[in-house]
Amino acid sequence: MRFAHIADAHLGREQFNQPFRYEDYVRAFREAVEKAVKARVDFILIAGDLFHVSRPSPKALRDAVEILEIPRKKEIPVFAIEGNHDKTIREASVFDLLEHLGLLRTLGLRRGEKKDEFLRSKKIADRYLVWAEVNGFKIYGLRHHTRWQLIRGNTNVLKALFKKGDILMLHQAVDYLAKDTPYQDAFDLKLSELPENFSYYALGHIHVRKVAEPEQTGLNGPIVYPGSLERTDVREASHLIIYGEKDRKPKVRENNQPKGFYIVEDFKPEFVEVETRPFYRVTISGNSKAELRRKVEEVAGLIPKEAVAIIYLEGTVKGGVSLAEFNDLLKDLGIAYYAFRSRVTGEAIISKERVGEEILTEWERELFLHMRSEPKEFPLDEFMDWLLEKYRLGVPAEMSARARKPAEEPRKPENVEKKPPKEEKHVKATPKREKQEKPKPEKKTGKKPKPAKPSSLDAWLRGGKL
Repeated sequence: MRFAHIADAHLGREQFNQPFRYEDYVRAFREAVEKAVKARVDFILIAGDLFHVSRPSPKALRDAVEILEIPRKKEIPVFAIEGNHDKTIREASVFDLLEHLGLLRTLGLRRGEKKDEFLRSKKIADRYLVWAEVNGFKIYGLRHHTRWQLIRGNTNVLKALFKKGDILMLHQAVDYLAKDTPYQDAFDLKLSELPENFSYYALGHIHVRKVAEPEQTGLNGPIVYPGSLERTDVREASHLIIYGEKDRKPKVRENNQPKGFYIVEDFKPEFVEVETRPFYRVTISGNSKAELRRKVEEVAGLIPKEAVAIIYLEGTVKGGVSLAEFNDLLKDLGIAYYAFRSRVTGEAIISKERVGEEILTEWERELFLHMRSEPKEFPLDEFMDWLLEKYRLGVPAEMSARARKPAEEPRKPENVEKKPPKEEKHVKATPKREKQEKPKPEKKTGKKPKPAKPSSLDAWLRGGKL
């Protein structure tokens, strides 16, 4: 049995508001599907986040249909689950349309029974657990859920739902493999909370390629994340350039983390690389604008024209820097996309009355520098990446710590005659009875409140026997 394991295609994403990045995501997904078909797989798994938003544009939907037609024409079934970017609060999603067109089959808890050449269903309360069977292999899956939905007190929903099978497909972050990712402190599941009796765990959600073998985890099969098909974050950069204050020349190294998916045979995954656009993360340090500009000019020749480049400026510069001052250094080089991000701090201005650093912290000064852009030109994606990284590093904690400090008491004017304290009169206090307000009776309207519409998981929990 041979199958392809793909995850996190994020079709429809126009990263950095650049149309060419939309095409990059489509091209990566097309290449992955074509290579899977060429490898003559028996089926294809898509472990969530096929789309970047739950309501994709007509263009993104059209591209998905065209690409998924490739395996359909070869009679290769595609089984999928909804990721956190795909799912909606309603029962139906865009996956229902793709399923109706015969392009994929969605696994998990469904409102209606599903049964065909590959799908099987089992009624649980008012929902159906839908799984797939291919040549005797059982494939189970469940859409993305938050931790509090999956682990409820002593109830582990996953272990209650999935007792045994060959493949379990989930879109969740497992703590054991979340290290050095954005989900390190925001994982969905602990390793011990995964169901045990499966030969392969096909996961999505973490965008970095990760594999944990059975001898590491104690489970029956490997836990596998293929990672995203495209580079979705600066932390996934293909190349790193560092030009420190003491460096005589920039240091360039390739980040050995190619993008792609897995071809799995006998439950042993083999990575297949997908070509992606070069993505450069550049860090330049200096203590003057002149030094920073000189180093940017040196580095510019190392970045290929078709690349994406995010350039961090670091150091202590009098008066800080305006990022607009550096754009002219790269604008004529034809680089596909570049952006500067400032980590530069201004020198402390010391006065007789107060030290400048007491007025604004380093974090606050850096924040204000980012906010100086005109509203129409404000780089929202870049700002959010910078802000999330700061919170990940715990930098804003200094601001909250300052907020917790008690304010200084105002100084009392000198040479003021102190009045003698008044004699206190000792009066026997008699406690007063506080009037207890009677609760107002609720108005009877005659209308019964409408119950909130339960999710598939909530409905199953209420009706199932756990």
